[in-house]
Amino acid sequence: MNIQMQPVTVAIADTDRDRRAGYERLLQGESGIRLFTNGASGDEASDEGLSFGHLKDRALVDRRLKPRANVTANENEVARIKRLKPLVLLVNLNLCTDEDYALLLSLRHECPEALMVFLADDSVHEDKILKVLEIGARGYLKYETVQLHLSGAIKAVGRGEAWVPRKMMGNIMDHILN
Repeated sequence: MNIQMQPVTVAIADTDRDRRAGYERLLQGESGIRLFTNGASGDEASDEGLSFGHLKDRALVDRRLKPRANVTANENEVARIKRLKPLVLLVNLNLCTDEDYALLLSLRHECPEALMVFLADDSVHEDKILKVLEIGARGYLKYETVQLHLSGAIKAVGRGEAWVPRKMMGNIMDHILN
């Protein structure tokens, strides 16, 4: 019996468009993953219930997907992700600044059904990682492991599993128990 699994839908929340494009390139054509990109692909347009049958409809889609100039970059990201409705959401937390936390909290509030995996570098201390996991992230990847583990992390989180480095598990358990 051959059961066809639905692909895991993924979007990337990152206000740095070049970095987001890099992650998108890593995931393009990945088996079992359906990537929602920033542009108006046919998949995104149909997911939003919009038709490209008329030029007017195309202009509406283009306008809806364009960043708004009167709001912050974080607000644009939240609005974009809310429209896409991915199952898994990759969130870049480069410096774990207050702005990064604000983005994470806004995404959690506006897109509660999205399972978040955050990406960060080694400069992010473990206590900040625990805080982000406590907020509701389901996974964590270091930048240095993204090329090796990104698709595996997305698929695991899409199945309802957590994805964190094994060496963090003891500290996570201690944090939960305390």
